[in-house]
Amino acid sequence: MNSENSGQHIVPHDSILLYRRGVWFESQALWNETDPVRRANIARLLADMAVKLAEMEAEEAQKFLEQAASSEVA
Repeated sequence: MNSENSGQHIVPHDSILLYRRGVWFESQALWNETDPVRRANIARLLADMAVKLAEMEAEEAQKFLEQAASSEVA
């Protein structure tokens, strides 16, 4: 990485793809973890990420519905 693109992300830190992958990753970590304290912490993180992902998915669904409606009119 050079100074020109330092600070730039290949996947934006707030992208829906990042949250989808994060939820998947954390769910796998939860399944594999045996320590109950760590499981609780992973579950809390997973819940927070899932809420954010649900909001992002709802926004994407709304955009999709709006695009479909506008293409039917045209």
